[in-house]
Amino acid sequence: MSRIKLNIRPLNLKLKYPFGISRGSISYAKNILVALHFGDIVAYGEAAPSSYYGEDQNTVTKFVNDFIREKSTEEYIANIHKLKNDLSYFSSNIFRLSAPAARAALEMAFWDLIGKINNKSLYQFFFQEDDPFITNGDDFKYLPQTSYTIGLDSLLVIEQKVKEAIASGYKILKIKLGYGYEQDLSILKKINETIKNYTCVLRVDVNGGWDLETTKKMLDVLPLYKVEILEQPLPKGNIRLLSDVYEKSPVPIFADEDCMVSRDIELLAGKVHGINIKLMKSGGIIEALNMINLAKSYNLKIMLGCMIESSCAISAAVSLSPFVDYIDLDGHLLIENDPFSGLSFQNNKIIPSFDPGLGVDLCYVS
Repeated sequence: MSRIKLNIRPLNLKLKYPFGISRGSISYAKNILVALHFGDIVAYGEAAPSSYYGEDQNTVTKFVNDFIREKSTEEYIANIHKLKNDLSYFSSNIFRLSAPAARAALEMAFWDLIGKINNKSLYQFFFQEDDPFITNGDDFKYLPQTSYTIGLDSLLVIEQKVKEAIASGYKILKIKLGYGYEQDLSILKKINETIKNYTCVLRVDVNGGWDLETTKKMLDVLPLYKVEILEQPLPKGNIRLLSDVYEKSPVPIFADEDCMVSRDIELLAGKVHGINIKLMKSGGIIEALNMINLAKSYNLKIMLGCMIESSCAISAAVSLSPFVDYIDLDGHLLIENDPFSGLSFQNNKIIPSFDPGLGVDLCYVS
């Protein structure tokens, strides 16, 4: 068996607009591209590290290199679940950092490799060959529509972003808030004025930027703007405070920063209506699938989300989209220099590729 060779390098993605949330703003996403060379096959994975979760390009690079040096990686081609277990053990007991984005990138690359070896798309690993989406895929009715994120900014820039999003055909807008009651209300009013002649669905994501009092006040306001979902209103670790609000909330509340892996879900049941799962938080596709199944057992709604990512990582996530209720997989739509091709966009839906592995091709590296 050929030995797998690793190449890892920075992948800096330039955003079309500075991307603002309640914790700050970025103009570039500093990601990592992992490539596995196996004979004539090259397989890819992507990490989108976040300092909020203790990762950056340096920690991801060190984790991946250290892990590969320790392991005989060829065995993972036949047993990717062992890879997931080994990555978890390595991060907890040797590297001493959770490193979810680093783990996600390596697992993603091995899924891509396995798919290319077996001439099978990632989607087809999760669904049968006679799945209605494959056999009757023209309408893609089994895929949820994605939202398109409008980051925090000045009212003038937010208005421009919304106009451009509408002109591009996006119909579900995810509005970042978290400045505080008065400023956030001004943003909602401005957006409402901008979309008044269009049919748009609004979702609100606060990234933990409100306190409980502000959350209660905003829950009285959000229905006036027909907001479909409120995501992570309180800072991480305070979700228990929503127990009373949850029962009477006129808008479904979803946890994001408070929900990283499966063990978080039991603590969230009865306090929120749904969760946001991201590969870069869960540590990979297998854990994301575990989370989907567990969340359903608790009757929690599921959103599949992303960081700022290229089509490489988005392609991995979108293969899971028929399992979930909502998706927010717009990371590649927010950047100017996506180095991968292969995904398509129809009727606000990200369409997974049926080409082998992740189904995307590297065009260039910025």
